[in-house]
Amino acid sequence: MKNNFLHFILLLVILIMGCKKDENITSPTPTQGEWKIVRNADTTNNFWGLCFADQMNGWAIGNSGIILRTSDGGNSWNNQESGTTSSLKCVYFANAQKGWIGGGNNSIGMTTNGGATWSWQQPDGESRRTFMSMSFPNENTGWIVDNYGGILHTKDGGMTWIAQISGTTWAITSVQFLDTQEGWAVATNRVVLHTTDGGNNWTTKILDTLNYGSTVIFDDIFFYNRSRGWIATISLAGTIKSLAPIVYTSDTGKTWICRPSQVEWIESLQFVTENLGWAVCSNGILHTIDGGITWNNQFEVSSGLLVDLYFVNQSRGWVITYTGDIYRYQTL
Repeated sequence: MKNNFLHFILLLVILIMGCKKDENITSPTPTQGEWKIVRNADTTNNFWGLCFADQMNGWAIGNSGIILRTSDGGNSWNNQESGTTSSLKCVYFANAQKGWIGGGNNSIGMTTNGGATWSWQQPDGESRRTFMSMSFPNENTGWIVDNYGGILHTKDGGMTWIAQISGTTWAITSVQFLDTQEGWAVATNRVVLHTTDGGNNWTTKILDTLNYGSTVIFDDIFFYNRSRGWIATISLAGTIKSLAPIVYTSDTGKTWICRPSQVEWIESLQFVTENLGWAVCSNGILHTIDGGITWNNQFEVSSGLLVDLYFVNQSRGWVITYTGDIYRYQTL
């Protein structure tokens, strides 16, 4: 399975990093914010994603069907019954009631009551696939991508899913739609996919000629608007230390350039303005105030690899580690 390779790399990085427990550390930045831990890992489950519908309501997901829910901005987290034992990889909530989860064993979950109950389905296609990322520009229209190179689309809020792309040689790791027509996705072998007609047609661009410094795979994509987008990468340099760049476009993907980072593994990124953004990586949180031209270490976490982040605005955001520690960002 393609995602086993990614999991192997992830576990190797975690073993190298060790398991020293982190303290509450704050690091003021030019945006005058600070990070504080709001959940200490208390289980053996491993986590993969989180999402907030607003400043109060959020969810975190991981292996063995685990779902955590907060309704107080992350101060407290409670387990929700998922009804599945599959590994859960991606989550998105359109509002405090309606949300979706993608996971292993070809599983997609949906809730209309804030996660109190979940319904699950296995769409037509590869039964062994894992859904890696999803995007919903509204409550009814969404896309989800998988490690077998598939892109599925729903027009009825996740009741049914239809394949738009299937059977490719790529593991597609991230998808984002700006509206119901224009969307982007990335695959591990440095492929960028783009559509302007709701996914009926996708163009592909292989970014193999950029100066990465080593072999990299693409892990996450985020567009703030139609022109400006960024790609998070993972360096596969092995025993030779090589930093993973952040790949950037300012002309709707016509040209791409590499921006240097200080880390070997960048898992996810998000911008809240054209200039203000964050990325989670192998040893903490990177921050930019100039549109990704430069990235600085804002916060270090030594207890585990950070795997996801979610900002509702430039004053409030959260990150989660592979082991389940959750940190919250607030402006001072």
